[in-house]
Amino acid sequence: MKSLLFKLVAVLTVLTLLVACGNEDSTNNAKQNQANNNSTNETNEQQEETSITVTLTKDKGSETLEEKEVVIEEGDILLDVMKENFDIEEKEPGYILAIDGILADEAESMFWALSINGEMSMVGAAEVELENGDSVNFDLQSWE
Repeated sequence: MKSLLFKLVAVLTVLTLLVACGNEDSTNNAKQNQANNNSTNETNEQQEETSITVTLTKDKGSETLEEKEVVIEEGDILLDVMKENFDIEEKEPGYILAIDGILADEAESMFWALSINGEMSMVGAAEVELENGDSVNFDLQSWE
């Protein structure tokens, strides 16, 4: 009888230990999954944080043609970003002639004026290094 009782207690003890170890593994897995989710959320937040807004307008902003939020990496060059996100046609390297099929017709004295954060750019898109949150505007206007 004592032998049977001893075996029963031993089996119950082993089962209890197995269940406890299984619960610990589940807890560790849950913690690992939560850490992975937090890491993914931080990565998503970083991607959201590194973006610019590109607006295409006409006649000194009187008409908005398109507005688009574009994900960038700090230090990206505007011309490269434009080529990745819009259909760009260049007359010469760096001189934008058309954006998404909208042509700046030189015969009509039209050009794409570039402003960054509300200020007219003194350099072309090939020389503009982007920063998080920049507001980029290409305005199709006459130089006359």
